[in-house]
Amino acid sequence: MDSSSVTRTVSVTRMNSGDHACLGFDDDETRWELRAAYADIGLSRGEQVIFFTDRATTPALAAEQLSSSGFPLGPALMDGRLAVVNEVPGYDPANGFDPAERAQTWVELTDKARHDGFSGIRVVGDMGWAAEPGVDQDLLVDYEAGLSPLFAEIGFTAICEYDRRRFGKSLLGRIRDAHPKRVLRRLGALDVTRTGTELRVAGDVDLATREEFDSALAHALADPGRSDGSDRSDRPGVLDLTELCFMDVHGASTLVRLAGRLPLGHLLTVRCRPEQDKLIRLCGAAVVPQLVLGEG
Repeated sequence: MDSSSVTRTVSVTRMNSGDHACLGFDDDETRWELRAAYADIGLSRGEQVIFFTDRATTPALAAEQLSSSGFPLGPALMDGRLAVVNEVPGYDPANGFDPAERAQTWVELTDKARHDGFSGIRVVGDMGWAAEPGVDQDLLVDYEAGLSPLFAEIGFTAICEYDRRRFGKSLLGRIRDAHPKRVLRRLGALDVTRTGTELRVAGDVDLATREEFDSALAHALADPGRSDGSDRSDRPGVLDLTELCFMDVHGASTLVRLAGRLPLGHLLTVRCRPEQDKLIRLCGAAVVPQLVLGEG
């Protein structure tokens, strides 16, 4: 499988311009926390932020929810930098779903945002309407899959929210696969995913996720002890840390310690950002020949 075609897990705080991600949620409070962090980052970058929500979500309710999540974004709602829209572009119960009309809306919104002086635009789309009778599931999946090149081209950043309580597991799996990225379901979470010979880590490695990170890395790298003395051939050869938001000293030290236990013939290449590279080196990477550091 081409690893570039696999949906990557990211923290909402690591969403970049042109990214197209899905969020499967089953907790409304946590969803608002993600919305708040996502909006706050967009506003700090000079982007316009738009929430396409259900009809019950008014601007006043959004301001209340965002404030309770620790992000007092009321002023942004007042001056138009953040907007709450209850309409569903490209869909109405009578006429059904028009993917072309919906996609054209995103192009027009991007052009308008830039004309109004914003550096870009980022959107949250509540996809609850897609669970209504009469919405063709195959058409929906094809629509989602076709958006990613468009969004990357025009710099439109989007999270498509799917309520796990309303959509079937099979459909949610297809929708996830139609997106290049999948948002972690809560702030500060950790995700460790194995794809072929590559181990990817996203989110935060800190006190709250320490045990989870240590266990996942040890399981991936440890030799179970074969009776014939042979080495494992299924250890990952690449550790991708580029989607980490934070890594503490304990996490970096654990990585160096476990890499030092690998057979000398097994190299573990670590893809990471400069700040992670520096931390891992400070924790003793230079004396571990099995560890190869490189910027992602």
